Amino acid sequence: MVHDFDRDFRFSESDDAHALVRRACHRLVVDCIGVTRANANDDRRGVDYWVATSRGRFGLDLKPRRKDYSAQRGGPIDCVLELDSHGTSGWLLKAGGAQLILFANIDTHRVAMFEAKKLRTAVMLNLSRWLANGLAKELTTHSTRGGSQWTSRAVIVAADLLASAIDRIEEGDAASNDGVQP
Repeated sequence: MVHDFDRDFRFSESDDAHALVRRACHRLVVDCIGVTRANANDDRRGVDYWVATSRGRFGLDLKPRRKDYSAQRGGPIDCVLELDSHGTSGWLLKAGGAQLILFANIDTHRVAMFEAKKLRTAVMLNLSRWLANGLAKELTTHSTRGGSQWTSRAVIVAADLLASAIDRIEEGDAASNDGVQP
């Protein structure tokens, strides 16, 4: 699959993207009092937006997707999780950066938001089982930006499966992999 990074980047910079992020944050972040775009330096560190709350501000990484394939079949949002890119760890496996990850579908405006550390933990604990059981799909993309090309490896996982795995971790039910169901 060929991924047009520039096209997604242009959307991320648009007023439509900002409105989508703002609506999602005010709906999903308990005490959100404002959302602002990050600067270029923050963006290079993986922060696209800053979400202001009474507890402080949190970095948000927007993961846009042009087409919401699962909406056609009435399913939950598909989240594309980058495992490696440019021969190094992808955004999912890198520490630092944004505290929140917002998956947003451009065509339907459906969104799913996760805390980055909890998302990373849930995926690392469950990915091999999800792949073995057909609950996650591997994906290789070839991206271009400004004349540069690179290959990335990702997995597609339904947002409800990710949320369920995070809930089990928070409840203490996923301390080990034995007996944990997808």
